Amino acid sequence: MLDRRDVLRAGLAFTAFAGVAHAAEETTQKPPAAQGPTEAQQVLAKAIGQCVEAGNVCLEHCLNLLGRGDTSLAECAKSVRDMLAVCSAAQALVVSNSRHVKPTVQLCVDVCTDCERACRKHETHHAVCKACADACAATVKAARVFLA
Repeated sequence: MLDRRDVLRAGLAFTAFAGVAHAAEETTQKPPAAQGPTEAQQVLAKAIGQCVEAGNVCLEHCLNLLGRGDTSLAECAKSVRDMLAVCSAAQALVVSNSRHVKPTVQLCVDVCTDCERACRKHETHHAVCKACADACAATVKAARVFLA
């Protein structure tokens, strides 16, 4: 015949066994695989990187001309400066898959559109302006695919 002590011991033994079994199950289960970047994220991050690279070259060119007194590229320099700031932030957020990525990418579209417009005015005289405008256009295209 079982007395209260036997029932309590059996209950404690069962509880201990269940806890050990549950802990073993948790350690053998694989964590969910981390989701990698989507193709649209990869394409956008690459396009933004190329845009930033072309923008740095364009801005340096504009600043050199401004330093010599040529103010014809002042608007271009301002647009490129804005584009560089926004695109650098957008690229970091795209790569990290931030919850703030979509509004920042939308701002990137707006700023790149302005930068492209400013650079296109000089593309026939300055190859670096054409390269920046083309990179901005590619970024806008990739961003629209990402946002869709």
